[in-house]
Amino acid sequence: MGQGYAFDRDGRFYSLLETKRGAYRGNHTHPYRQYTLLVSGRARYVLLEGGEYREVPLRVGEVATVEAGVPHVMVVDDDITTFEWWDGDFVAELCGGEFKDQTRGKVGPEHYQTST
Repeated sequence: MGQGYAFDRDGRFYSLLETKRGAYRGNHTHPYRQYTLLVSGRARYVLLEGGEYREVPLRVGEVATVEAGVPHVMVVDDDITTFEWWDGDFVAELCGGEFKDQTRGKVGPEHYQTST
């Protein structure tokens, strides 16, 4: 899956994550806005907004934003490193089967741990 490091500062949660190809991250929602900086590799978010799926390719050096309450999953196409932060603590509510097509046969959150 990859390594993960996380810390809290001034009421916000931050993480530096390495994720291997064939894995996914997310498949949940947050009560706070999430920001993702792709440091290396190739990945994409799939968001579920208003009953429609929207794919957002991540680009190295650019920050992608997922609004609070939006169901999302990150699909990893090549090994990646991301730096992520939230407008609050890390709180996640798992989705049901909304992203089964994107997660089938892949390693997900239930298979990894984050070090603080």
